[in-house]
Amino acid sequence: MSICLGQDKGINYYQSQEYDEAQKYYESVLLENGRNPQAQFGRGSSAFQQGDLETAKHAFEQSLKSKDTQLQSKAMYNLGNTFYKNEKKEEALAFYRKALELNPKDKDAKYNYEFLKYQSPPPEDQKKQEQDQSDDDEENQEQDQKDQEKEKQEQENKDQKQEDKEEKEEQQENKEQNQNQNQAQPEPKEQQASEEEKSQDLKQAESILDALKQDEKIMQKQQIARSKSRKLAKDW
Repeated sequence: MSICLGQDKGINYYQSQEYDEAQKYYESVLLENGRNPQAQFGRGSSAFQQGDLETAKHAFEQSLKSKDTQLQSKAMYNLGNTFYKNEKKEEALAFYRKALELNPKDKDAKYNYEFLKYQSPPPEDQKKQEQDQSDDDEENQEQDQKDQEKEKQEQENKDQKQEDKEEKEEQQENKEQNQNQNQAQPEPKEQQASEEEKSQDLKQAESILDALKQDEKIMQKQQIARSKSRKLAKDW
């Protein structure tokens, strides 16, 4: 959006982009004649280029006191730009429309008016949309995070239940194995050894008894033999 500037001595500073010097020049003119609409217009244009929108707005409003309709139209146009910079769409459109009423051939005013009304989204609405979108994104992000935490917690609980179940089954299995081992376990070795020793002792006792019986038979035979021997000897 271009700025309209009146043709006077300060235009040289302005065109050289020495906006501060241009503003000082117009202010020096206003010190001599505070009602000079041309100087007010130049002061407002120089302040606008430096971002001093409040000074620019005040200076353009003062320049509207001029009886020159061309200067008034340019001041209206520049006020439209000032309000546009301040993100005030309706005020900007109103001044562009007034500029066109004073000068219907002003192509810049017509372009800015149509651009702002039909093509360019209102800065405040755009900011609101961006803020709403940001809030929605933040809300969705928070909800996603909550859902993820909930899903994670549910999975952890599920895993813990599965671990507890497996541990319980393992304990039961170990218990059953221990019971089966106890049932199939043979008698203690000491008991086996004791039975074997008893069996051996019994066999040994039987052998001794048989030997004693055998010795007794032998002794009986010897006694019989001696008896016979004695008788024979005696008889002899």
